[in-house]
Amino acid sequence: MSTKKIFVVFGVTGNQGGSVVDSILNDPSISEQFEIRGITRDPTKPSAVVLVEKGVALSKADLDDKDSLRAALKDAHTVFAVTNWQEVLDKEKEIQQGKNIADVSKELNIQHLVWSSLPNVTRTTEGKITGVLHFDSKAVIEDYIRSLSIPTTFVQLAVFMEQLPLMLIPTSSGAKSYKLITPVATITKFPLISVRTDTGKYVKSIILNRETMLGKVIMAGERDYTTQEAADILVKVGEVDVVAEQCSYEEYKGMLVAFGLPEFTADDMTENMKFIEEFGFFGGERVEDDHSILSESLETFEQWVVKSPLIAAMK
Repeated sequence: MSTKKIFVVFGVTGNQGGSVVDSILNDPSISEQFEIRGITRDPTKPSAVVLVEKGVALSKADLDDKDSLRAALKDAHTVFAVTNWQEVLDKEKEIQQGKNIADVSKELNIQHLVWSSLPNVTRTTEGKITGVLHFDSKAVIEDYIRSLSIPTTFVQLAVFMEQLPLMLIPTSSGAKSYKLITPVATITKFPLISVRTDTGKYVKSIILNRETMLGKVIMAGERDYTTQEAADILVKVGEVDVVAEQCSYEEYKGMLVAFGLPEFTADDMTENMKFIEEFGFFGGERVEDDHSILSESLETFEQWVVKSPLIAAMK
């Protein structure tokens, strides 16, 4: 019978959970301590089957169903949990899913919960900006977890490098030249993280240093980049024809709606830009301040661009 502790990873076939799994499996110092139980809604899909071949046990669970969560977390010691805003697009539903995970974690006496959170925009701005739903929903869950006194570390991920190609707009139909259009000045700074490569580095360090990490909020990201700097890197390193431009907030929202996003989602993303421009992604804190917990270097945007198939396809 295995003496390893069970480490449950939600979103195991996604970017965050997949990165966590890779970091654990590739480091004997922690893989010798834990066996991974990956949570997915569909254990039969190819990305899940690959994980089984690597030694990951899979469990099917539904975040809306506490009974399925009880089965998924049974006998677990440590849990990495994340909800998926892009999937639910509903603040109250995402909050309830997070509360379900928290309730079951409390009930089953989980010894270390690592919660993928985000800053509380409404609180940081003292009510000036209240429409960044996908930030505040995770922050509300964070508050709820704290209220239950669950031993938890909160990790807040920066802007995903993987999202940058989605922000590039062709100058015309079929063109191989692009505009990086945002409603903020091109000198505005955004912290970036290579989510698929580096999320696991943070989570691994958090788990290995549990006693000093409990209760803390860890900012996760490589460093700040301006939109102009990101465009320059795409040109120089990625050999993609890109220019950075600023538009109005009204134009930005209209552009998102034209892309097919629901109006409330466009509002959410527009308000998010206002928050970052005025207060900073982490409310004025430096993402580099939490690099000290890491034992490995992080991937730079330049390194990410070189290996990205999304960027390669844009040339």
